[in-house]
Amino acid sequence: MRRLLLLALTFLLVTPVPAPAVGTAPEDPGRRADGPAATAVPLPRLSAPPGGLHGHPLWDSWHDLEPFGYTESELLVSGTATSADGASTAPYTTRVVITRPQQRRDFNGTVLLDWVNVTAQFENAVDTLEAREMLLREGVAFVHVSAQKAGLCCTPLTPQVWDPVRYADLDHPGDAYAADMFAQVARAVRTRRVGSVRPLGPLRVRRVLAAGQSQSASRLHTFVNARPDGSGVIDGFLIHGGGGLEYGPRLRVPVLQMNSDWAESTGTPDDDPRFRLWEVAGSAHADFFIGHQQVFGQAPRVLDQPPKDRAGYEALIETAGNYGQVPDLLQAACTVAGATMPTRYAVSSALHRLDRWVRTGVAPAPTPRYRYSPDGQTPLRDADHNVRGGIRLPPMQVPVASYRSDDCQLGGITVPFSDQELAQRYPTFGDYQRRMRLATDRSVRRGWLLPADAVDMMRRVCAVRSRYPSADQGRCRGYRPPRFPRH
Repeated sequence: MRRLLLLALTFLLVTPVPAPAVGTAPEDPGRRADGPAATAVPLPRLSAPPGGLHGHPLWDSWHDLEPFGYTESELLVSGTATSADGASTAPYTTRVVITRPQQRRDFNGTVLLDWVNVTAQFENAVDTLEAREMLLREGVAFVHVSAQKAGLCCTPLTPQVWDPVRYADLDHPGDAYAADMFAQVARAVRTRRVGSVRPLGPLRVRRVLAAGQSQSASRLHTFVNARPDGSGVIDGFLIHGGGGLEYGPRLRVPVLQMNSDWAESTGTPDDDPRFRLWEVAGSAHADFFIGHQQVFGQAPRVLDQPPKDRAGYEALIETAGNYGQVPDLLQAACTVAGATMPTRYAVSSALHRLDRWVRTGVAPAPTPRYRYSPDGQTPLRDADHNVRGGIRLPPMQVPVASYRSDDCQLGGITVPFSDQELAQRYPTFGDYQRRMRLATDRSVRRGWLLPADAVDMMRRVCAVRSRYPSADQGRCRGYRPPRFPRH
């Protein structure tokens, strides 16, 4: 029975639901043409939920946080929210899961709010899963925000069904109120003490960023158009894989939009100086890194298995981080895994650059766009079916696979080159390693790849050595990244 339940959870975790059209936000009544004036954001009430049937939150960390110097807590957030059109108010109670450094000395001052995706009728914290390694090493606190009603009820993987005791008090008035609820969460995490509750414990918050992927990106796009100053409580936005490329009023806080080549970037990007567009070549709407964590990390945790220890975490991330250098049957499994272009590196760099932009006022340099067909609607592809142009991470500059990011609707697949094809392109492992080193250096200098991720990238390159005959293997060399750019 337990095995059957795990299979059912796996199916639910990875089954795609059609995403909203780019630039739309379903069930949202819209905004006024000129956007409502920014008003003071109400401070909600915070309280701890009861222990419930499982004794832990739904969608808490699937791995132990203590080895990273982090801790986690769940809070109920209650207040009165105003609808997007300003015509009505309604009481609400939602929840947040806060993951933060334990000690003040390990905190970099930034909190990232993840407007979790609910397209599949359960909550999926895409960006904080993609950027998990960077967030933990840089001391960023991150918050799973249950902003939308579908994330709270009523499928088996929603809180009110999964644990009706712990989540008996949840009460979402509908997605028309989601934006104001999200803004109130932002104000709460900025506040040292809300009643008797310290939402971030001993930490002093200096910046709040917001991120959302796919449908959540479309929601954040609508949020920014209505509240170009972030309502005075959000300092910058990562809008990932959704939302239009244009914004109505002039932006008053930085917005970095990151899109895959899955029909997300058509149109002319806004020329606002506080806007940057990153188009990441080869990246799919969903990917192997997220799918592997969902199936082998989150699904067992939903079944109340204990969090994986650090060794278990490292083993899972090692497999999930495959960029196609090692063939794996799951690379053909659309949405379950599939696309292996390491989008996580781009998400991590985008969040790092957004944080620095907020801190220093220095915007990231503009990046190349995809190369499009004459109608401007379809990205051009090479003989390997890899898209042309855009931000080209090392696996796109020196490919070992065809990254078919537009196949399987949302998921994409990866078709690794055969050993023979690999040897035709790169006669020896040393040749492949040298080219990857140069490509990795370029990506670091351009700000597309963080130095720590560059080291991880080059470490993974060593796995390709075994795909060559012994005479052509050579030595796997260490790697020291170049200086990260100041711009």
